[in-house]
Amino acid sequence: MKCKNIFKHLLLALPFVAAPACAVMTSGWSISSSYIWRIYDSGSYSFTKGSAAKIIELDRTIENRQASITIHNSLTNKFTFKAACMYQSATPAFELHVPTLDISVNDKIRGFSFARFLVDRGREYSLRAQVVAPSRLVFAPITAPQKRALSDLYLQLAEGGKLTIGLLQGKGFKPRIYTIPLEGFLEYSKIVLNDCVRLNSIAQNHRGEVKLLPDYITKEPVDAVEKDFSLKPKIPSDGLAKDEEETPAVDSVVEPAKEEQKEPELKLFTPGGEEASIGEDGKPITETPKEESLGTATEMAIDSDGNAVKNSSN
Repeated sequence: MKCKNIFKHLLLALPFVAAPACAVMTSGWSISSSYIWRIYDSGSYSFTKGSAAKIIELDRTIENRQASITIHNSLTNKFTFKAACMYQSATPAFELHVPTLDISVNDKIRGFSFARFLVDRGREYSLRAQVVAPSRLVFAPITAPQKRALSDLYLQLAEGGKLTIGLLQGKGFKPRIYTIPLEGFLEYSKIVLNDCVRLNSIAQNHRGEVKLLPDYITKEPVDAVEKDFSLKPKIPSDGLAKDEEETPAVDSVVEPAKEEQKEPELKLFTPGGEEASIGEDGKPITETPKEESLGTATEMAIDSDGNAVKNSSN
């Protein structure tokens, strides 16, 4: 079958496909030659869609959709990334479905894992995920910092070109890296966001506003990864010369030349209230400075009666 005919069948069978992909046939196996973002109804909504039951959970009654992409690195190595709605949250959550062995044993026992997110070369975020057996990781807005991080990342996904996720394995182990192309996500980002806002507004009237957990819950542990790990590519340094080139030049400011100040004229203290110069001790300068020698004169002594004692030398 020609690639043109495959396009025609894909468009008829998958109305929500963002862009058709031509499949490469190899020994009977069909492997997609490009990665495609798709939009689906949420599983809970699809499960009861068209049901005649009168008592159904809100997220199963109100339409809410999710944007999803699956990356096939090989026959046994594939993962799925989703942006979907959470009950009682206007901020979309992320889900990462990975091979079972990609999640560390410690994280499976504890029930949560941490991952780093980076869109292109922007800001790097650390998020906590709830482990849903056997191998799903759900990044939900459970604390105020994580809610802000998810909101910022969601806006960046619509404008970015590549999302890089590093699933942390613990200190001493290299994180698992997942690369996701973002081309085609913009078309579905507003649909998912509007569904989440609508679902949240109805849920708040029904159950009230959700109380977020303490901030430390989503703070990345020290032993989650090596201290110097980052998803951003490291810039090689050739020594001092390279460091000097990377350091932004600081414009030097030339101060105006100060005019030479003349020493003020010395004005001695005289009775009558005229101006007088002040010495270092804070007192007016008189005709006889304090430092000037008194010659042979000695201090006058006073006896117990208050009379001056005559100097024997005189």
